[in-house]
Amino acid sequence: MSGVTTNADPSPAATASRRGVLAQLRPTPRFGWLMAVYLVAAVSVGARETVRVDYASETLNGELGVGVVAVVFAISLALGSVMNGRRVDAHDARPVLIVGTVASALLQGVNAVILLRGPMPLGWLIASTAIEAALFGILATSLLKVQAAIVQPGTQGAAETVSIVRSGIGMAIGAVLAGFIGDPVVTQFVTASLTLGVALAAAVVVWPVTMPTVSQTSISISEVVDVVRSSGALRRTVTVDLILAFVLPTQFIALALADQDEPELVSLAFAASLLGVLVGRLALMATGIRGNLARRLTSTYLAFTALTAFAAPALVGGWILDQRVLVVACPFVGSALLAYAQNLPIALIQQQVPEHVRGSLSGFMQAARNLLIAGAAVGVTALTTIYSASVLALAIAIMLGVGFLVAGRFRGLVADP
Repeated sequence: MSGVTTNADPSPAATASRRGVLAQLRPTPRFGWLMAVYLVAAVSVGARETVRVDYASETLNGELGVGVVAVVFAISLALGSVMNGRRVDAHDARPVLIVGTVASALLQGVNAVILLRGPMPLGWLIASTAIEAALFGILATSLLKVQAAIVQPGTQGAAETVSIVRSGIGMAIGAVLAGFIGDPVVTQFVTASLTLGVALAAAVVVWPVTMPTVSQTSISISEVVDVVRSSGALRRTVTVDLILAFVLPTQFIALALADQDEPELVSLAFAASLLGVLVGRLALMATGIRGNLARRLTSTYLAFTALTAFAAPALVGGWILDQRVLVVACPFVGSALLAYAQNLPIALIQQQVPEHVRGSLSGFMQAARNLLIAGAAVGVTALTTIYSASVLALAIAIMLGVGFLVAGRFRGLVADP
């Protein structure tokens, strides 16, 4: 495949991973352009996620709306990730990235038109959430493959760390933008315009990139499993990634506040969570994927558990509702810790995975993470809806306790295989 390569002289992976994140990526400025373009895409995602909480709650009532949308999104994202992950290992990822971005812009425009008529109908809420999530999975796996082709060998983990931060910054800006606009209809029109601009700019940035030679044959699941099994370091990182996706709750605060019939506090907690995610991801970029990763991951997990032990009974008891500072602080700190812990192994996998299965493994991992999250969302939504937030708090405590039993898997987590 013809094109202008953006890779400089390769350096050994072990040497590269010991340098700072930005120092590793400095020789490939095109990667910076790609991140700048998709920073705008992340702004659009953050704004859409913020307004979706509002109109989903209006359509489905309280915690049921939050939980149902989370489940539909996770399952659809998993399907899109798996299908496209295998495809981009066998075919050029660039056309999919551009066309998928255009499709996302069109979907947002349709959502805006429908919201003009009043509350979003249940059928379209489910359908649009499923389509958007599938597109998200398709775009995420395509972007991973393209960014890995741009940067030097051995710096793919650093590239994914920056991409994670890019997503956090963009989503935080998007949440603020949605709050500033105030109207979900106008927000959807704005995000549609931004996303269409992203597609045009992305075409300019990525088309000159030389993509790896492709096989034209999709990688089978058994081949991906064999690759993971053959590498002790990659196998351990994959295991840790899946453990953290299951035991770290992502919907507890929003569901508990919805159970208390506090829609304004749900939006406040959601915005604080987005900002916390940004801080956690910035901390990951600052520390990089080097040094004693096991110690860092264990300390972060323990801190998150301690915060949950405080916040869960405070939310269930209701006394935190009069303390707006705590309503903001708990989801902010918790999301920062969670973002750091969950994204460290995600970046590390990109450092360790062989190129010929990068898309396939990334797609399978994204699917597995979101199915685990979807399963947890089903459980916590059912507990909150059928019983109460008190039962939900007990379930969260049990999940974190299970996490302690498997935390031994953190030992031996290394940046260089």
